[in-house]
Amino acid sequence: WELFSGATTIKSVSGYASSYALKDDGTVWAWGQNNYGQLGDGTTTDRHVPIQVAGLNDVTAIFAGDYHAFAVKEDGTVWGWGLNNYSHLGDGTTTNRLIPVQISGLTDITKLVSCGSHTLGLKSDGSVYAWGYNDKSQIGDNSTTTRRTPVLLSISDIVDIAAGQGHS
Repeated sequence: WELFSGATTIKSVSGYASSYALKDDGTVWAWGQNNYGQLGDGTTTDRHVPIQVAGLNDVTAIFAGDYHAFAVKEDGTVWGWGLNNYSHLGDGTTTNRLIPVQISGLTDITKLVSCGSHTLGLKSDGSVYAWGYNDKSQIGDNSTTTRRTPVLLSISDIVDIAAGQGHS
């Protein structure tokens, strides 16, 4: 992997049939299946070698879901791309994103988990945000309403989060 030679730190995560690497220079690289734009290169072309995710620099953390991914930048902003049919990117739409878009209202996120069609975000202060499909109340907001943008849950002092297909 000549692309990663000279890198001192590489963090990698895998989504469903795609993989992501965060280089120590703050860039994100992706490869694999790309049918929903989950590689973030502006196309839906599968890639057999790593390509740089478009427009992302100064990234400190990456997280992968099913056919979509997220990045947290040094300034605390959260960016998402890929499949979004149930609003699990949290950008207020159900539009698949071929390049990263900023998720409004999310900062200081330390962990993101996404399983199936909903997503949870843990902030550094122990609060939790959730968004996406909510047919089984998996969002945790005492409803079954799909949330297109992150909603703050009424729990605090949380140290870790996990998500399953229809539960959190």
